[in-house]
Amino acid sequence: MALWVVAFWRLPAAIRIPRQRPLWTAFACVAVASTIARPAVKSIMILPIGINNLATVIQHILGMGGSTAVLFFVIAMAKPDALRWGRPLLYSCAAFGSALLVVFFALTPRPEETHNFFEANLGQPMGTAYCLTFLGYLTIAMTIASWLFLSYGRRAAGTSLRVGLRLLGAGTAFGALYTGWRIGHMTTRLAGIPFVTDDDTAQFVADLVEYASIALIILGNSVPAVGVLWRTITYRRALTEVRPLWAWLIEAAPGVVLDEPVGRSPRLQLHRQLIEIWDVVLILRAHASTDLIAAARREAEAARLDPQATDRLAEAMWIRAAWLAAVQGAEPRTDESEATAAEMDTDFDAEVRNVLGLARAFRDPRTTAFAHQHQEQPA
Repeated sequence: MALWVVAFWRLPAAIRIPRQRPLWTAFACVAVASTIARPAVKSIMILPIGINNLATVIQHILGMGGSTAVLFFVIAMAKPDALRWGRPLLYSCAAFGSALLVVFFALTPRPEETHNFFEANLGQPMGTAYCLTFLGYLTIAMTIASWLFLSYGRRAAGTSLRVGLRLLGAGTAFGALYTGWRIGHMTTRLAGIPFVTDDDTAQFVADLVEYASIALIILGNSVPAVGVLWRTITYRRALTEVRPLWAWLIEAAPGVVLDEPVGRSPRLQLHRQLIEIWDVVLILRAHASTDLIAAARREAEAARLDPQATDRLAEAMWIRAAWLAAVQGAEPRTDESEATAAEMDTDFDAEVRNVLGLARAFRDPRTTAFAHQHQEQPA
């Protein structure tokens, strides 16, 4: 059920964004494969065909397709230039692996439907060849995917994306561990060599590692999406808090407001407002003398706040005093060459925090009192 939830959840993004389609394909393949394995579905759709373990080979072909799609996704994200030659190679390997799987499946004796195809073919040459084809393909795919996920995760932007990629890398690493464990179990049994555990324990460990792999992959896929949702909520909340400051400041310079629409994205709307806020601050700087800014600094330091809050309060004080002078029609006190440009932080989230601090300081009664006390300064 969790796989279907993730598949349906990611479907809109897969339709809109081509680079999201491989990961959606991977989840859809695994979801269909898991559904086919359910006895109720198998008895209705597969067993009436009369081919023993037909569901098994369908599941495994879907599994190979899903692992190939994961590789497409991570290569497109971590090494997009490699897709130029990697795409035809991956298609060819998937097609060859699936064809080989079908051939070995046809040659494997299947006198009756078995619940666990791996256990049923322990020590059987053709059955082992079939299983090793499937497991070997997944081992190579999951190992490469794990390496790429973990490598890209170290330099990815955004905490949620880094965490998600690391979880995906851990999930695919567990997938490689699962297939490696299965390969070791089957090859030792075929060679007549004792395995490190008995068959029941080997099956238990394999199931445990497989479920851990699926859980980590689902979690790794979900974390970045949750991060995006959380940032959207955070930006929307910040937009609501910053809007009164923006509305107040543009009274002094309504010409800074841009006419072009920015869409419905809270991040883009917030980004636009931050730009316009700092444009007004730059204009108001011409109404603030050096003495006014120094007085604002002394008054803010007298409040004995932490350094960051002190900076925001001092800034809010001189901006509000300069704003009051501007709306009252006062001429600028400094020429353009003396005005200090307001530069936005390259870290957008840090800039949002700065402006939120400025908005709170702007509403502080001490800011209002300072502006009225010093309104003659910039006049």
